[in-house]
Amino acid sequence: MMNYKTLKNLLIIIGVLLFIQYWLGMVINLFAVIPKTIPLNFLNYSGGLEVLAHITNGFLILIISVVMIIYSIKVTNSIYSKLTIIATLFIISAIITGLIFILEGMNNSFSIAMAMIFISTYTLYFYLFILIIKAENQAKT
Repeated sequence: MMNYKTLKNLLIIIGVLLFIQYWLGMVINLFAVIPKTIPLNFLNYSGGLEVLAHITNGFLILIISVVMIIYSIKVTNSIYSKLTIIATLFIISAIITGLIFILEGMNNSFSIAMAMIFISTYTLYFYLFILIIKAENQAKT
């Protein structure tokens, strides 16, 4: 019987971090001020700490998703590997989109792009979680 416990635990952790990321993103979108003239000086403006927490959490999500790729390859199920690689590519694109969002002084086009990337990533990880639960149940019978 294959042990999916670590991968399942990582999925739970990343699910919580993605929820926090979404919440921080909404707070930033509603309350933060990032000036277009000097956008990288966001810490001196309203919501600067939330922006910093959002950035830090985003890189933490990226690190965990890379660990999940490595572990899903160890589990030797190609669908798990493919899903985690696609989700990680979404996360990388969210980070790039977030950087552009800051450099453009909070352009809402990039905000909606990040929200859509979030939904896609969350859906992929949720689907992977369901697949793992099904595999565990099949292994028990």
